Amino acid sequence: MKRHSCHRAVRAVVCAALTVACLQAALASIQPFGKAIFSKDSRYHQICVYQNGSIMTLVFGKQKGPTVQTQIDVKEPRKHLLEYSQLAFCGVLHKPQPKSILVVGLGGGMIPSDMHYYFPDASVDVVELDPDVLTVAEKFFGFKQGAGIKAHVRDGRMFVREQIGMGANTKYDIVILDAFNSDYIPFHLMTKEFLEQVQSILSPDGVVVANVFYANRLYDAELATYIKVFGRAQVYMGQNSGNAMILAPGPKGQMLTPQEAVKRAEDMQREHKFAFDLRFVAGRLCPNPRPDEKSMVLTDDRAPVNLLRTQERTGTEAKDKTTR
Repeated sequence: MKRHSCHRAVRAVVCAALTVACLQAALASIQPFGKAIFSKDSRYHQICVYQNGSIMTLVFGKQKGPTVQTQIDVKEPRKHLLEYSQLAFCGVLHKPQPKSILVVGLGGGMIPSDMHYYFPDASVDVVELDPDVLTVAEKFFGFKQGAGIKAHVRDGRMFVREQIGMGANTKYDIVILDAFNSDYIPFHLMTKEFLEQVQSILSPDGVVVANVFYANRLYDAELATYIKVFGRAQVYMGQNSGNAMILAPGPKGQMLTPQEAVKRAEDMQREHKFAFDLRFVAGRLCPNPRPDEKSMVLTDDRAPVNLLRTQERTGTEAKDKTTR
């Protein structure tokens, strides 16, 4: 009897352990973004896709606060669920009729897809380092290549350097820098030397748009670097997120007042019928941003990105440097 009781006790413990393990596995598959439907450790990322009804979310990394790359409602693919993807359209306020667009960083592909949708006459190149990200974008997020939109699997800096080697005919009206890993922007895509290369493939009246975070001192260094290279810059500040878009024009590119930005947004909203409100984007313009006076310019030899990211900007600094 004792022997059988012992077996029963062991079986009970094992069953309980299996039950807990199953519950833990089930809970692990349910995130704030819904149920995990895909996960892969690629060469560059831990790629995860979650589904909540018709909403798909692309995430890089699971630990210590995963970073959301793309979120899309597959039933309403033009609807922007994340603020940053709307803000990325600030470039068209300065260049309303782009003929050539470069997007560095694919994610789920919403930004290049929408650029192609709303500006079908423009050629769109999108550069993505990780071939698995391209596969995921095509399988889960509806990204499609075709006439007018092409994906290039390579490092963004290498691609830009290759375009320089092709000669003066390679010029882009809008360049959107949106390359992120599970932590932040790869540092070699933030430096003075890289931005000088980007400048050389930009149309004289074109604009560069860079997706950044503004809550820490790295933002000041990034802004200082753009001003150093391009001579001037404006910023579209996120309202509901920590994202901001640094916008730097070419030598003949347009700088806008808040009033000009809103008026142009109203005109373009009527013409293109954006599924999001371009007037909201225009309303986030900070026309004369000033980085902290002590901010360093990021270079290939000196770019302490991780250190600067740990140093928060004070509330006063954040307010003073973004006043209109």
